[in-house]
Amino acid sequence: MMDENIIDFQGDHIHVVARGNNTAAKSLVMFRRIVDACQQHDCYNIIGEAETKEEMSTLEAFKHIEVFTEAGMTWKHRLAWVAADPDKYEQLKFVETVLRNRALLNGQVFRTLEQARSWLFGEPSAATLTSGKAAEAG
Repeated sequence: MMDENIIDFQGDHIHVVARGNNTAAKSLVMFRRIVDACQQHDCYNIIGEAETKEEMSTLEAFKHIEVFTEAGMTWKHRLAWVAADPDKYEQLKFVETVLRNRALLNGQVFRTLEQARSWLFGEPSAATLTSGKAAEAG
Protein backbone atom coordinates (compact mmCIF):
# COMPACT_ATOMS: atom_id res chain seq x y z
CA MET A 1 0.00 0.00 0.00
CA MET A 2 1.37 3.38 -1.01
CA ASP A 3 1.98 6.05 1.66
CA GLU A 4 -0.42 8.84 0.85
CA ASN A 5 -2.50 11.40 2.68
CA ILE A 6 -5.20 13.10 0.65
CA ILE A 7 -6.48 16.31 2.25
CA ASP A 8 -9.34 18.08 0.49
CA PHE A 9 -11.72 20.93 1.41
CA GLN A 10 -15.33 19.78 0.82
CA GLY A 11 -17.18 23.03 1.59
CA ASP A 12 -18.37 22.14 5.10
CA HIS A 13 -15.41 20.03 6.20
CA ILE A 14 -11.85 19.00 5.50
CA HIS A 15 -11.79 15.43 4.18
CA VAL A 16 -8.71 13.29 4.81
CA VAL A 17 -7.80 9.84 3.54
CA ALA A 18 -4.73 8.32 5.23
CA ARG A 19 -3.05 5.40 3.45
CA GLY A 20 0.16 3.48 3.97
CA ASN A 21 2.42 3.14 6.99
CA ASN A 22 1.11 4.36 10.30
CA THR A 23 3.82 6.06 12.37
CA ALA A 24 3.84 9.09 14.64
CA ALA A 25 6.29 10.85 12.31
CA LYS A 26 3.94 10.43 9.35
CA SER A 27 0.97 11.44 11.49
CA LEU A 28 2.78 14.65 12.45
CA VAL A 29 3.25 15.59 8.79
CA MET A 30 -0.38 14.74 8.05
CA PHE A 31 -1.83 16.68 11.01
CA ARG A 32 0.31 19.73 10.20
CA ARG A 33 -1.18 19.65 6.69
CA ILE A 34 -4.67 19.27 8.18
CA VAL A 35 -4.13 22.28 10.49
CA ASP A 36 -2.87 24.31 7.52
CA ALA A 37 -5.92 23.33 5.44
CA CYS A 38 -8.24 24.28 8.31
CA GLN A 39 -6.64 27.70 8.62
CA GLN A 40 -6.58 28.26 4.86
CA HIS A 41 -10.30 27.49 4.48
CA ASP A 42 -11.41 28.73 7.92
CA CYS A 43 -13.05 25.34 8.44
CA TYR A 44 -12.35 23.21 11.53
CA ASN A 45 -14.65 20.24 10.86
CA ILE A 46 -12.51 17.27 9.84
CA ILE A 47 -13.54 13.82 8.60
CA GLY A 48 -10.68 11.37 8.25
CA GLU A 49 -10.66 7.87 6.84
CA ALA A 50 -7.97 5.41 7.94
CA GLU A 51 -6.94 3.04 5.18
CA THR A 52 -3.80 1.83 6.94
CA LYS A 53 -3.57 -1.84 7.78
CA GLU A 54 -0.49 -2.47 9.90
CA GLU A 55 -0.64 -2.48 13.68
CA MET A 56 0.23 0.63 15.66
CA SER A 57 2.39 -0.02 18.71
CA THR A 58 1.48 1.33 22.13
CA LEU A 59 4.52 3.60 21.97
CA GLU A 60 3.39 5.03 18.62
CA ALA A 61 -0.08 5.63 20.09
CA PHE A 62 1.39 7.59 23.01
CA LYS A 63 3.54 9.62 20.61
CA HIS A 64 0.32 11.12 19.28
CA ILE A 65 0.29 13.36 22.38
CA GLU A 66 3.32 15.13 20.91
CA VAL A 67 1.91 14.87 17.37
CA PHE A 68 -1.26 16.77 18.26
CA THR A 69 0.62 19.40 20.28
CA GLU A 70 3.35 19.97 17.69
CA ALA A 71 0.92 19.98 14.75
CA GLY A 72 -1.21 22.67 16.37
CA MET A 73 -4.38 20.62 16.80
CA THR A 74 -6.59 22.46 19.30
CA TRP A 75 -10.06 22.13 20.77
CA LYS A 76 -11.51 24.10 17.83
CA HIS A 77 -10.55 21.25 15.47
CA ARG A 78 -13.50 18.83 15.47
CA LEU A 79 -12.15 15.48 14.31
CA ALA A 80 -14.34 12.56 13.22
CA TRP A 81 -12.05 9.69 12.19
CA VAL A 82 -13.38 6.58 10.45
CA ALA A 83 -11.79 3.15 10.75
CA ALA A 84 -13.91 0.50 9.07
CA ASP A 85 -11.35 -2.25 9.72
CA PRO A 86 -12.11 -3.73 13.19
CA ASP A 87 -8.44 -4.01 14.22
CA LYS A 88 -7.66 -0.45 13.09
CA TYR A 89 -10.77 0.78 14.88
CA GLU A 90 -9.57 -0.70 18.18
CA GLN A 91 -6.08 0.76 17.72
CA LEU A 92 -7.46 4.22 16.99
CA LYS A 93 -9.90 4.02 19.91
CA PHE A 94 -6.82 3.55 22.10
CA VAL A 95 -5.22 6.67 20.56
CA GLU A 96 -8.52 8.49 21.13
CA THR A 97 -8.45 7.51 24.81
CA VAL A 98 -4.82 8.63 25.19
CA LEU A 99 -5.62 12.03 23.66
CA ARG A 100 -8.90 12.48 25.54
CA ASN A 101 -7.21 11.72 28.88
CA ARG A 102 -4.98 14.73 28.20
CA ALA A 103 -7.81 16.95 26.89
CA LEU A 104 -6.11 17.13 23.49
CA LEU A 105 -8.94 15.78 21.34
CA ASN A 106 -12.26 17.25 20.36
CA GLY A 107 -13.25 14.24 18.35
CA GLN A 108 -14.07 10.60 18.11
CA VAL A 109 -13.33 7.44 16.14
CA PHE A 110 -16.20 5.84 14.23
CA ARG A 111 -16.79 2.64 12.29
CA THR A 112 -18.68 4.28 9.41
CA LEU A 113 -18.63 7.52 7.48
CA GLU A 114 -22.34 7.95 8.23
CA GLN A 115 -21.68 7.83 11.99
CA ALA A 116 -18.81 10.31 11.65
CA ARG A 117 -20.93 12.76 9.63
CA SER A 118 -23.81 12.41 12.07
CA TRP A 119 -21.58 13.29 15.02
CA LEU A 120 -19.74 16.09 13.24
CA PHE A 121 -22.80 17.83 11.84
CA GLY A 122 -25.37 16.84 14.45
CA GLU A 123 -27.42 14.88 11.94
CA PRO A 124 -29.39 11.95 13.32
CA SER A 125 -28.36 8.67 11.75
CA ALA A 126 -30.82 6.28 10.13
CA ALA A 127 -30.46 3.95 13.12
CA THR A 128 -31.32 6.79 15.51
CA LEU A 129 -34.34 7.77 13.44
CA THR A 130 -35.55 4.17 13.27
CA SER A 131 -35.16 3.55 17.01
CA GLY A 132 -36.81 6.91 17.77
CA LYS A 133 -39.84 6.04 15.67
CA ALA A 134 -40.06 2.63 17.32
CA ALA A 135 -40.02 4.32 20.75
CA GLU A 136 -42.78 6.74 19.67
CA ALA A 137 -44.95 3.86 18.42
CA GLY A 138 -44.48 1.88 21.65
